[in-house]
Amino acid sequence: MQYQPGLHLLSTVYSPRIDLLQQSIYWKTFIQGQIDHHQLTAVGQTIHDFPDGGFTAVHCLTESHVSIHTWPEYGLCTCDVFLSNFRRNNDAITETIMEEILHFFEASRHESHSLRR
Repeated sequence: MQYQPGLHLLSTVYSPRIDLLQQSIYWKTFIQGQIDHHQLTAVGQTIHDFPDGGFTAVHCLTESHVSIHTWPEYGLCTCDVFLSNFRRNNDAITETIMEEILHFFEASRHESHSLRR
């Protein structure tokens, strides 16, 4: 079997929804729904809410990870989605999850990059 590089998407997301950037409670429900819907396998997570607002989270998957860091004071977050293509091609799922993140935060604009690795 030959290694097939996966798709790694990185985005800076600008959002008017300060409430969603302020605390992780809404994000936890959203991202767990994405993991379940796409039949990904969660192996651990770390989520930290900052005392003055904002949060950071990393969701580890057997397929790789999803991470986010929010800055409600600037109305933005940075996030990345990387899924390997070890057992199946996950490129479409990677793209869909990033699109759903943009929709979740009601992005007014975003700056994105992609890597193949």
